[in-house]
Amino acid sequence: MSQARKDARVEPRDAKRLSILRTAAYIFAQRGYHNTSVSDVADLLGVSKPFLYYYLKNKEDILFECSRIATEQLHEVLDSVRSLQGTAWEKLQLLFRGYARVMSTDFGACLIRTTTPGSLPPELREKLFTGRRRLNREVECILAEGIADGSIRSLDPRLTSFALFGAFNWITTWYRQGGAMAPEAIADLYLDLFARGMLPQADGRTG
Repeated sequence: MSQARKDARVEPRDAKRLSILRTAAYIFAQRGYHNTSVSDVADLLGVSKPFLYYYLKNKEDILFECSRIATEQLHEVLDSVRSLQGTAWEKLQLLFRGYARVMSTDFGACLIRTTTPGSLPPELREKLFTGRRRLNREVECILAEGIADGSIRSLDPRLTSFALFGAFNWITTWYRQGGAMAPEAIADLYLDLFARGMLPQADGRTG
């Protein structure tokens, strides 16, 4: 069989699978993973459960694949930032603007929900944590780079990384599509808060 014929057979299946995952991610975000069944996903799509099982093994597999997509999107953001010129602070800003975009999606919400005990078996959670730990390490490296180049003050990179991800991960619990602020604007506000804090500047200025 030629490669073109193979691609013609694979692509429609991949498109259908992605459609299932998008629908599942949406309903998980709306109802919660534990309050959603495979039947709920099938009903929303207007298909049968056996149809879903042709593309995905079970509910855990669906959540894992939704989370894997979000992880890949975050790594794409990271790869694009790594190749940029500029200070470490500028890279950090671009990275978390991209991170906010992913966290504002249903796939991003699924990724955060995999940290809830009982959502996934340990082996699947570990696969996802491997990708997430890469992000943590990279942010720690960017922070250390910023301390070295003078664009970020001296601080603990590991604790600062935890604080940043803690704030940005929370977006998945309250953000709604079509809200007053775009994800990038939320990222800018958060980063401004991290950069300047809540107290007035020492010279009396608040801006």
